[in-house]
Amino acid sequence: MLKGMCFKNIILIMLSAALSLMPVSSSLAARKQFNIGTGFIGSSMHALGTVMAKHMQKNLRMRVTARPYVGPSAFLPLVNVGELSMGLSSMGEAHASYRGLDTDPMKDVRTVARIFAMPFAFIVRKDSGIKTISELRGKKVVLNFAAAGALGDMSQTMLDGAGLSSDDVDVITVSGVGPGIEAVVVGNADAAPGSVSMAAVRKANATAGITVLTLAAEGFEERLEQSTSSDIRPLVVDAGAYPGVEEETRIFALDIFLVVPKALEDEDVVKILDVLHNNWDDMGKEYNGLSNFSTDEFVHETQTVPYHPAAIDYYKSAKIGAIWDEAAEQRNQMLLDVWN
Repeated sequence: MLKGMCFKNIILIMLSAALSLMPVSSSLAARKQFNIGTGFIGSSMHALGTVMAKHMQKNLRMRVTARPYVGPSAFLPLVNVGELSMGLSSMGEAHASYRGLDTDPMKDVRTVARIFAMPFAFIVRKDSGIKTISELRGKKVVLNFAAAGALGDMSQTMLDGAGLSSDDVDVITVSGVGPGIEAVVVGNADAAPGSVSMAAVRKANATAGITVLTLAAEGFEERLEQSTSSDIRPLVVDAGAYPGVEEETRIFALDIFLVVPKALEDEDVVKILDVLHNNWDDMGKEYNGLSNFSTDEFVHETQTVPYHPAAIDYYKSAKIGAIWDEAAEQRNQMLLDVWN
């Protein structure tokens, strides 16, 4: 009898062990999800992240969510430690975070792809009468961002091009891009920077009427070459291209990258890239900012963070038109050498 009970107990233990292993793996698979760090609700980056999450969820058959934050500096630390699967960051924010400029260095953030170039400009109320960046001298200008520090550097670059310094304006500090635009609408600031394609700008235009300021200053090219504030670049947009653009206007563009933790598994990186590549045209119909760009530009010279090794292998395999050549290898190695 005792032997029989011992035998039964052994069998039960073995069955329990086997059964416990089966649901663990399946439950882990069921719980696995991706979260995309984005800008605040209403920002261009949140709109893009929402579109990307929709297509990833559909194709990967897992929960994918766009999580809004005040700015990249709020979520890049989470990407760095692997608590967030990925994030959409400007090259400037990624640069500052990776190198630890005014923050702890985030050495374990990695690039997956350059997504597109976001149009960036100073915005004022239309009734202000201000047309050019050079006219901001002595005005109240949003330059400091509590949760998006690199935006201040990009804004300073725009001032640099017009021959102005931060001492030439009355500097206003806000928490993020949205509050900056709102400050202009309600009259607490004369000008604020932001993506001219974001919902907050469209709302401001509908509420108060806005003007997107042009960089119309002699010698701007030389001044921009000497500027060390950030790496945003001039961009000419046509009349009517965005709210507040009534004629051909010279503004700026900053490249937006999808970044992930260094520890993200290779197969997950491949899955992400496959979804982006296979659904790019459909995503472009839902987010117009992608329509002038292609997956061929996923490898880009404006990178400020090293690429994930799985992404590099993906590009080397020629699955898409993006080319990983010797120049890309050298750029990437220089960034790796920052912390080697």
